[in-house]
Amino acid sequence: MLSILLSGCEEDLDLSQFKEEAIENMLVVNSILNPDSLIGVSVTHPYFFSDPHITFPPITDLEIQVKIDNKDWKSLKYDPTSKLYIGNRKPKEGEEVRLRVKGRGKEVTTCDTIPSKVEIESIEAFAEGPMHIFWDNDYRFVYKITFQDNPKEANFYFLSIEDDALPYELSEMGQVDYTTDYVFQMLANMINKDGEGWRPGEVFGYPFSDKGIEGERYTITVCEVLQTPLIWMIKHLPRKVKLYSISRSYFEYMLSVLALDYESSALKGYLLSLGLSEPTQIYSNVTGGCGLMGSYNLNTAHIDLLQLTGGWP
Repeated sequence: MLSILLSGCEEDLDLSQFKEEAIENMLVVNSILNPDSLIGVSVTHPYFFSDPHITFPPITDLEIQVKIDNKDWKSLKYDPTSKLYIGNRKPKEGEEVRLRVKGRGKEVTTCDTIPSKVEIESIEAFAEGPMHIFWDNDYRFVYKITFQDNPKEANFYFLSIEDDALPYELSEMGQVDYTTDYVFQMLANMINKDGEGWRPGEVFGYPFSDKGIEGERYTITVCEVLQTPLIWMIKHLPRKVKLYSISRSYFEYMLSVLALDYESSALKGYLLSLGLSEPTQIYSNVTGGCGLMGSYNLNTAHIDLLQLTGGWP
C-alpha cells in the first residue's frame, strides 16, 4: 500500500543533444571597475543550464590587454589567488577603459568609461512611532538624501542603505522601502514598458537614472521600518548610506536583471560583483563573447539615525 501511495511519474531526460560546442567554448568576460581598485578581469566559459555547477573555473592562458584613453595597450597578468587578470594601476574617473582578450582562436573586446563621483550633500531624517505598520509598536524613519545631478550628461546611480553597527554594538536594521520616490517610480516605468506589474520592494538597493531630474539638486525620500524594536536597549542606529555613480552599461545590466523578475537576493548577489551567466537574456556590452564591463564611483555617508532625529519619538 505504501509503495502505491508514494508512487509518482518520473523520467530522466537526456538534454545533451541541445548542447552547442560554439556556446560552450564562448568567452565570458566580466570586469567591474572603480577608482579604488586595480583593474581586474574575470574570464570563464558559460555553463549548460542542466549541468551541476558550483564554481566557474577561470581560463588562465589568455592574452588580455587594456588601453586607457587611447594610450598604449598594456598587458594584464593572471593572479591565481583572486582568479582575475590584474592591471598595474587603478582607473580614474572620466577615463575610457578598453579591453581586448585574445586566445583559443577568439578575440573579445569591450569598453566602459569611469563615471564621476557624486557627493551626498546632506542627509536629514525624521522618525514616527510607535505606530501600527506590521505590529502595534513599529517605528518609521524617513530619510531625505540630497545630491546634485550633473547637468552636462545623462547620469545613472545606485542607492543603498546598510547597517553600520560594530559587531559588539546592539542595533537593529529595518526594512528599507524604495517605493515612494519619483526616481524609483521612473525605474518601474522603464522596466514595465513591455509589460506590467514590477515595482520596487525592500531589498539591498536600487538603480535609478536622472530622467526627469536632469541637472537638479535632488532630494530622494526613502523610508525604513523597524518592527517592535527594543527601544529601551538600543541607543544607536548607525547607518551607511551609499550613493554609487554607475556607467550606462552597468545601469542597463541592472535593468535587465530586474526585468527578469529575479528574487530580491539576486541584486545583492550579483549587483556589485561579476556580471552574468545567461548572455541571451541579460544585457551584455561584450563583442565576440558575452559578459559585462561596468564601472562605478562610490560616495559613502555614515550617520546615526537616533542622533539625527533626536532619539526615539
